Amino acid sequence: MTQTHLPFVSGKLLRDLGMETALYHANARHNEWAERALDAVLVYVAMHRDEEFMTEDVREFAYDVLAVPYPPHDRAWGSVVASAARKGLIERVRFAPVKAVSSHMANASVWRAVRP
Repeated sequence: MTQTHLPFVSGKLLRDLGMETALYHANARHNEWAERALDAVLVYVAMHRDEEFMTEDVREFAYDVLAVPYPPHDRAWGSVVASAARKGLIERVRFAPVKAVSSHMANASVWRAVRP
């Protein structure tokens, strides 16, 4: 198998484009989805101030408790959580395997709230 080499494209760029594409589709399907999802992160963090968490914990809370609609793909949450980190609301603590069986124990970020 031959893979095309694009020297001007980085993994970071492709990651960011993928997250933004997923976020765009979520907002196209559900008006203001990103804002509702970020609000869910803020509420979750406020309720779990001293706990470490993963994005999948926030997603479950958002869907089950706050009735945030499901985006076309869960990758949209990556952009939302990255935004919360850039705003200084949360910080990465470490990496750990995700709980979802469908993820085959892939590693993902573990987060915690940043103290004001």
